[in-house]
Amino acid sequence: MKRGAAVAVLLSGGAAFGSLSCSVPPSDGTYTPAAFPDETTFSPVAELLSVRCGAIDCHGNTARNLRIYGSTGLRWLSSDQPFYPLCNTSAEDLQTYDSVVGLEPERMSVVVSGGDPALLTMVDKARGTAAHKGGQIWTAGDDSDVCLISWLQGQPNGGDCQSAVASAIPASPRNPLLCCFESNNPTSCQ
Repeated sequence: MKRGAAVAVLLSGGAAFGSLSCSVPPSDGTYTPAAFPDETTFSPVAELLSVRCGAIDCHGNTARNLRIYGSTGLRWLSSDQPFYPLCNTSAEDLQTYDSVVGLEPERMSVVVSGGDPALLTMVDKARGTAAHKGGQIWTAGDDSDVCLISWLQGQPNGGDCQSAVASAIPASPRNPLLCCFESNNPTSCQ
């Protein structure tokens, strides 16, 4: 067989295989598109996750399934340094959002549609109700938990996120990371 004919056979076989391997939603209306939490209200949650879970030896590591980008650990741009810029960048928030919603997309959809947040492994691990190398990070109903759960349920509460970050960072008269919550333009914190 000539080389051109062999390539044509391979390509046509690949196209046939490709059309068999993909599927489309059923036409009977049983398909429900995935529901995800609002990306536009994620920034306070991203700041919380960065502070509580984003250290380099935890989820601020590209080898982890749940990767958290932000000022306290893994930066999206190699030119960024820890705490400079001080607040998470919008690109870091987007990468963290994609990681959070991509971790268990089917379960995430159930939770966003009104299911029990404890269906999500990240919620169970943070609460200490599932095995977690980092141990229990927060308790069900505390500010950190309410920050995440209220966002998942479509009723984000930035005040709880700010309180949670304040309780997680070293005590000082004024921790500069709180500036990230106080402005619609976090770049003014720099």
